[in-house]
Amino acid sequence: MNELKLNQPFWQPQLILLMGGLKAPEPVLEFIRQSGVKSAVWMTEDPYYMDWTAPLIAYFDYIFTIDQAAVEHYRVLGHPRVYHLPLGTDPDLFHPAAVSEEYTSDICLVGVPYSNRIELIKALLAGTAYRIQLVGRGWGRYYHEWKQGANRNVELMNAWVPPETAAKFYNGAKIVLNIHRPSAEKYNRNRAGIIATSINNRTFDAASCEAFQLTDYKSGLRHQFGEGTQVVSYQDKYDLLQKIHYYMAHDDERQCIAEAARQQVLAAHTFEHRIHDLLMNVQA
Repeated sequence: MNELKLNQPFWQPQLILLMGGLKAPEPVLEFIRQSGVKSAVWMTEDPYYMDWTAPLIAYFDYIFTIDQAAVEHYRVLGHPRVYHLPLGTDPDLFHPAAVSEEYTSDICLVGVPYSNRIELIKALLAGTAYRIQLVGRGWGRYYHEWKQGANRNVELMNAWVPPETAAKFYNGAKIVLNIHRPSAEKYNRNRAGIIATSINNRTFDAASCEAFQLTDYKSGLRHQFGEGTQVVSYQDKYDLLQKIHYYMAHDDERQCIAEAARQQVLAAHTFEHRIHDLLMNVQA
């Protein structure tokens, strides 16, 4: 790093873009700040690690964040160029496809066992007989408890899976259950108590697979998808149960909504769209 000179012929960037930034060592951050090159960071974990991301904004000319609430926080901290830039998806990776039996389910949840996810899966196991597929690390203890209970219609892939495997589970599910991470989860580093208002990347990935999804309500959903026409949200576990029963009984309506979500992704939510938006803001 110390030997790299900006006047060398091979080093003439117009923009330095850092993704995430949480693991960037301080010498790298200082190099970026002192480089004289226009710089930007795309915060892709907001607002869950705001204790760590907030100090990073001093190193960059432009701040992009996936969450609208984080935008307001960074602006309050005094940064003059902060923009909301949601994550997107790769439709070449996440797309409709036929899958084998091992990936099929009535309800699929991909992700780790946060407290709100555990609560809702318990409610589904207690109140329904649907086939539930859990995909992600950390579910083992709960899974073994549930398999010993009266309702054993739950299966587990107890591992992190690559995107192409997650896409198979999305394609094999009648309903993808998309439950956002709680803003107060004990593993977070968010002393400011910023409550997430925007949707996660899974919303775009599942939609790109033309999968029907039920997601907990976020105010930012309406800015990205048609509520009820492209993605369906729920307010609480009782609302979730009611909507699961309804859409499991209405295949055509479920498929119509899923198809509309896929078209919305192709029109506005690919990574190509995101990079275009980022560069437009940087060049403005």
